[in-house]
Amino acid sequence: MKIGEILKRIFVERYCLVCGDPISYDFDEPFCEECIEDWRELKSIKCRSCGRLQCDCTCLPKYAKKINHSIVVWCVFYDTAQNGSVNQLFTYLKRKYDRQVIDFCTDKMKQAVLAIFKKRGLDLKGYFVTYAPRSKSNVNKFGFDHSRKLALSLAKKLGLKVKVTFKNKGKTEQKELNKRQRVQNAAGAYSIIPNSVCKGDKLLLVDDILTTGATMYTCALQLYKNGAESVVPVVFAKDNYVTKGENKNVKRNSKYYFARAFKGFV
Repeated sequence: MKIGEILKRIFVERYCLVCGDPISYDFDEPFCEECIEDWRELKSIKCRSCGRLQCDCTCLPKYAKKINHSIVVWCVFYDTAQNGSVNQLFTYLKRKYDRQVIDFCTDKMKQAVLAIFKKRGLDLKGYFVTYAPRSKSNVNKFGFDHSRKLALSLAKKLGLKVKVTFKNKGKTEQKELNKRQRVQNAAGAYSIIPNSVCKGDKLLLVDDILTTGATMYTCALQLYKNGAESVVPVVFAKDNYVTKGENKNVKRNSKYYFARAFKGFV
């Protein structure tokens, strides 16, 4: 163990990312014992469409399937049916800037990117990192752009450069809209910054959570139209939903659908 790490363990107390309780440096994840169990439970839930574990699930919303041959990098399910405290991570990502939370999420995103690129036989060399920016109203409301923070952190961990390619002029939040409205809203909200994309650019398009895929689809489409060669969406979490036309034998959880129906009120 390096001297710097030893001194850090002696003088810097470590706290759980979620509940704030002191934790040991011996834990692999930055959670207390209770929150570690919640994280493991979140990682072990199965897809509500195909019934497979997260590591084997390839289900994507229809708009995301249209991007770069359905290559989408994600780390964990976003599942409102899970009541564990670790679900607060998703709230922190959007509403409360915490460098440790960003660092934890981008560590997982980095691992997922490297795994997918190795599995697909792709070379990460030459890629840039870009992101779908938050609206000005939400930046003013919460004080930061979570997508930008994720992109900067991920780029640093992967040794890549960041390209700022979009500006967001939207006024309506995606979570307030249905699937069709999300596509229309995203198409009107995001516009390419002139001369920010070069012909042949290869880009990792970063966001926090993939739900309908509308934002990623419309942003990727604009990048391709402006000369990009490859656009790979990278998110921390993917919504765990039942896709129409997928496995109908998967048992549907009424608790899950109740939570989804009232998602905007809880």
